[in-house]
Amino acid sequence: MNKYTILKWEKLLLWLIPPILRKKTHADWLNVLLSPIRSIYEETLYKMQHTGQVIYLEKILNETFNPTKTYDPNASIDQKRVDELIYIDESVKPTLQYVYLHKEYYEPDYYLEDGITRVKGELLIPQLKIYKHSEYKYKKNKPVYLAHLKDYTSVAYANFRVFIPEILTKNGTFIIQPNNDNSTAAAIKIANIEFHNLLNFYKLAGKSYETYAYSPEVLEK
Repeated sequence: MNKYTILKWEKLLLWLIPPILRKKTHADWLNVLLSPIRSIYEETLYKMQHTGQVIYLEKILNETFNPTKTYDPNASIDQKRVDELIYIDESVKPTLQYVYLHKEYYEPDYYLEDGITRVKGELLIPQLKIYKHSEYKYKKNKPVYLAHLKDYTSVAYANFRVFIPEILTKNGTFIIQPNNDNSTAAAIKIANIEFHNLLNFYKLAGKSYETYAYSPEVLEK
């Protein structure tokens, strides 16, 4: 933070009081009157120093709702999960996927036996595994997902996802609204209006988000 943006309010107030009125009682009274202006200044300055970039959104969320943790913008997603930090990841959306023929695509996990390609003693027959959308979860592990027409017409996808550690839902920092979807990969609904106001203030207009809770003990591979 630049030094010219930091105001020493007590010293400034003392300079502005005429010498004849520089008494403790008078200074304390003026300091009380100055408190709202100080709060507005510090809040406005904080907002001006942050943008809708991911690292700033993560920093603001952790400073507001997870102050006991130290946020490191250079940490990987796996490290943020271990450190129980609030972090942001891109949304998982299906993309157009070309289905390869067996002769065009195969897994390289094979060995040769008598000049014949075999896997576990049998001829290698390459298989292209297809996943449902509910199984297409973690960004680090991207399986091949064959999208259906409904995935483009019936499903509304968020622009990004906010991941919060489960400890913050258990200690009451975040209040979870009931969710009718029993899937373990389903997004949760946060009831804290402060959380949504903060995200809506900093994020780009028109950008939508979903919130997920995660447990740091079980990292998805």
